[in-house]
Amino acid sequence: MSNSEYNMRDQKTAMAALDEERRNRGMSLGDMEERSGVSVNSVYAWRSCARSPTLCNAVAIAETFGFEIIMRRKT
Repeated sequence: MSNSEYNMRDQKTAMAALDEERRNRGMSLGDMEERSGVSVNSVYAWRSCARSPTLCNAVAIAETFGFEIIMRRKT
């Protein structure tokens, strides 16, 4: 995965990037759940855009895969 930025407003793209990183690391969904503390059911709901992640869960899952969530003032 490149050092790209992903806009969390584009939830499908951001979740696809996290899922790609999970697969690249050979991590199962169960491993991801254990390491991040975020349930697999939540991740499925986010991927289908049925629900949006809370900030706390978004940070937890992003950090599990070496990403960070940054708040930046719009210019």
